[in-house]
Amino acid sequence: MKSMKGVLAAALVLLPVTVMAEDVIKLGLFNRDAAIIVAEGKAFLKQENIRVEINTVTDSPTLLRNLIKGNYDLILNNADNVIAWAEGQGEDPQKNDFVIFLGGSQGVDQKLVVAPGINDFSALKGKVFAVDAPTTGYAVVGVYIMKKHGLEWNRDYTFKSFGNTTARADAMSRGDASGAMMSMPEDEIQKRGFKVLAKSEDYVKNYARGLGATRREWANAHEDLVVRFTRAMIRATDWVQDPKNKDEAIQLLLSETKNNKARAEAMYAQTINPTMGLTPRSRLDLEGIRTVIELREIAGLMKPPVPKPEKYVDERFYKKALATLGK
Repeated sequence: MKSMKGVLAAALVLLPVTVMAEDVIKLGLFNRDAAIIVAEGKAFLKQENIRVEINTVTDSPTLLRNLIKGNYDLILNNADNVIAWAEGQGEDPQKNDFVIFLGGSQGVDQKLVVAPGINDFSALKGKVFAVDAPTTGYAVVGVYIMKKHGLEWNRDYTFKSFGNTTARADAMSRGDASGAMMSMPEDEIQKRGFKVLAKSEDYVKNYARGLGATRREWANAHEDLVVRFTRAMIRATDWVQDPKNKDEAIQLLLSETKNNKARAEAMYAQTINPTMGLTPRSRLDLEGIRTVIELREIAGLMKPPVPKPEKYVDERFYKKALATLGK
């Protein structure tokens, strides 16, 4: 009998083990925020049997074109870019059926930074303003701020596309532009001899950024995968916003700040900031999306009557993820 048991045990050992292949999500973004860093670092994505292939870009047209072509499955980006390209108001004129399914961060962390020699708004008359893309993103916030100071786009100043924050800063350092919206750290601003002329948070209270978005057709065809990704991101947001995880969170964020602890700490502080950080439980910020639409209307990029935020949002995936968090 014992020998029979031994034979059975040996046979069981030799049986092939079925390992479920991970679902791969091709994700496009500018920079990894705390939520995606934690989702990877704490294995919340792995728990959902998901592996993300992160593709980092330096400008929004590249990001959106890759989403449209299917090179990316999902993107993390500002609501403004998603809405603009959905309406055919991006760099390419065609409309796109995009859907926002996951919340990100709230508030605008951008500064209106100017080159040496620019001391006030009047000095920006006749100048070139460096942007990622002229009709999308934080350029629209810049239009709003300068409008508040009596400056009109294409009358008093012009836009020129250079790309991300570093590319815009380099353009200013070369003298190719006199100002830009950017999230550059204060120490880097000072090192380059730039000056902060305005902070977006003093002008815009609600703003939806870092949202999860994709093609509606892809989301509907991969509903379970979108729900699982959303569930992992909710868990990551819950974890990073829990004060007891502060020290470990800062250690994880070092990977995005080139091991600069001061910047990792600043990144963490902004992440948990109630007006500028991640939305609690990654909830969809409809008020922030409404602000984006209003800013586009003020800039003359959308004509009234403007759509409601719900046109671009599908809460079905988020609600399913939230309902199944404990399962």
